[in-house]
Amino acid sequence: MASRGCEGRAGAVPVGVAAGCGVLLVAVYALAVWTVPGQRFEDAVLRAAWPGRASPLVTALDTISIWSLALAAGLVGWIGHRAGGRAIAVATVLMIFATVTTTELLQAVLPRPILLAHGFRREDRSFPSGHTAVATAVLCGLLLAVPVRLRSWTVLPVLLGSAGIGAATVTASWHRPSDTIGSALIVMIGVCLTIAVLRRRGFLVPHTQTAEGGRIVGAVLGVFVTAAVAVAVFAGHRATTALNLTDDPDLAPHGAVVAGRALAIAAAGTATLMTFLLLRGHGPARDARARERAPATSTGRSRTTATSTDRSRTTATSTDRSRTTATSTDRSRKAAANADRSRTAQNRRAQPN
Repeated sequence: MASRGCEGRAGAVPVGVAAGCGVLLVAVYALAVWTVPGQRFEDAVLRAAWPGRASPLVTALDTISIWSLALAAGLVGWIGHRAGGRAIAVATVLMIFATVTTTELLQAVLPRPILLAHGFRREDRSFPSGHTAVATAVLCGLLLAVPVRLRSWTVLPVLLGSAGIGAATVTASWHRPSDTIGSALIVMIGVCLTIAVLRRRGFLVPHTQTAEGGRIVGAVLGVFVTAAVAVAVFAGHRATTALNLTDDPDLAPHGAVVAGRALAIAAAGTATLMTFLLLRGHGPARDARARERAPATSTGRSRTTATSTDRSRTTATSTDRSRTTATSTDRSRKAAANADRSRTAQNRRAQPN
């Protein structure tokens, strides 16, 4: 009963994290989109990043499409099926498509009021970012799908990929920083709910085998996210100070785009860290059952071998006894023959010549 209670409380953690991410999503949208300071700061980010719009980053971002999403989701599902079974594969693929679809729907329906007298792409609905959602959902899904022993080694590619796409959308002036943060929060909600369902259904269970170097990887991710947040705060403070000192609507301090990139990187890092921590100590139930059967099989084989050895020893003992009995019989026969010979000799002597 105690173990079931502990597992129930552990299963409630992802749901609580998902609820917290939902609250943060609403807060980010309200502060960045529905306030004048939020719109002015992100307007400065877009202006400062505009010269880099024709950079090679655009070519990389153009590779993200519905076809690349389908291919990546299929690959992640195949990995999940090989590593954890059909339930893990289906849940991971559904999470990817659900989060991307939710992102696209929100981007289409969420209004963006025009609060600035002069602004850059004021009417552009860009919250949340679809490109960032695709990259983050696929890569966090990969972290869920890979075998437990490879999870720590997968974290770095996941972090670099999701953070790189998020920062690229800001650098190329495709999205505002809040767009990337919103996408990361939506993906975190999807990941948390998926993990909660898999735990409740018994497809994701505690594992005795954990990812190698899990604590070190978690600490590195924590330091990475903290550093990105620190850069965003420092650069954002300098940019905000410069904006408050003038009424020039065309002002675009470089610190604004630096802060925007750092916020995008921090959001991707947080999504990766949260996924890794929620999966820590858990793995597919199929692997756990296989590991439980392996010792039992070995024990059964050992018992069989011991039984065969005992039987061999018994057979050898019986053979030795038979040989001993045969030897005794031979001795008795020889003694009887000697006795007969002695009697015959005595009888011959006793007869008169």
